[in-house]
Amino acid sequence: MQMDRVFDAGRLCATIASLPISTPNGANRSGKEAHMPASSFYRVFGGAALLLLAFTASPVRAQTYPDRNIALIVPFPPGGTTDIVARILVEQLGADLGKPVLIENRGGASTSLGAQMVAGADKDGYTLLFASATTFTTNPHLLAGIKYRLEDFAPVAMVVKVPFAFVVKKDFPATDIASFRAYALAHPGKVNNATNGPGSTVHLMGEIVARGLGVKFQHVHYRGAAPAMNDMLAGIVDSNVEALTNSAPNHKAGMYRALAVLSEQRLPQMPEVPTFKELGYPGIVGETWFAVFAPAGTPQPVLDRLSSSINRIVKTPDFARRMEAIGNQPWVMTPTELRIHVISERERLGKLIRDAGITVE
Repeated sequence: MQMDRVFDAGRLCATIASLPISTPNGANRSGKEAHMPASSFYRVFGGAALLLLAFTASPVRAQTYPDRNIALIVPFPPGGTTDIVARILVEQLGADLGKPVLIENRGGASTSLGAQMVAGADKDGYTLLFASATTFTTNPHLLAGIKYRLEDFAPVAMVVKVPFAFVVKKDFPATDIASFRAYALAHPGKVNNATNGPGSTVHLMGEIVARGLGVKFQHVHYRGAAPAMNDMLAGIVDSNVEALTNSAPNHKAGMYRALAVLSEQRLPQMPEVPTFKELGYPGIVGETWFAVFAPAGTPQPVLDRLSSSINRIVKTPDFARRMEAIGNQPWVMTPTELRIHVISERERLGKLIRDAGITVE
């Protein structure tokens, strides 16, 4: 395909170059009658040269990609789970691509600041976004006036998913989902559930649990995961939907009890805890995830190179081991599958947000 483009453009330039050109006295180089004024020739030849560049520049750049450092924009502050996963990924991605991949933290506005930056970046594969599910599935429903759309991005690769467990304080009068549901039905609106803030993923997962069980929670909103977990450990709140990173060690230590997980299958970190699905609640499923996106319009060969490299890394035992240590699961998807998943989750969570009347200030 590329060779055909180069040949055709070259033939066009050669053809134009063979045209007779008029000189100031009206004769061409052969001394015969002129057919094209010199000014017209140079305009046409200049246009042909630009056409040649347009046809060949992108394939040539894609062939040499990458020839300099790549920036991976993490739309969270340093030190959090997202940042840790991104740094583990770029260690191997830089080695695979032959050029360093550098983390640039651009936190703020529920990931929208970092997303907006990448949406407006050059379409050359040197500025990428390490997006969370929030970026594309819930922000469009909760944040007014965000300045990016999913259509502004090209999906590159899924990286990991973050499973959740539904936990209760250690002295809660229920030891399984059946007894928890019975208690919640007998005390409508009295069970309080911690969240990481209104509209957060943890809030939405808690609402999925409540609606799936047919019970009502009194949500208690905190400014982040750490204070919510601390009050769970102190027994101040009754329940929470905790990421596996925290729920697995705290459950094993007896700090609180995990009653069920929201994954499709049981989790190796707590294999004794059933899924909601196997307990008869197939709608109580959910996780968050991290994936890589590029600006829409990035050359396809560049996207293919990135996708291939990331998928190869995500499949390695070393990456799986390191993810399992922090409670995540490697997750491989093609770019097409990633786009379909994002759209499906955006619709599902958008309906939940509307039905529950969830808003953020």
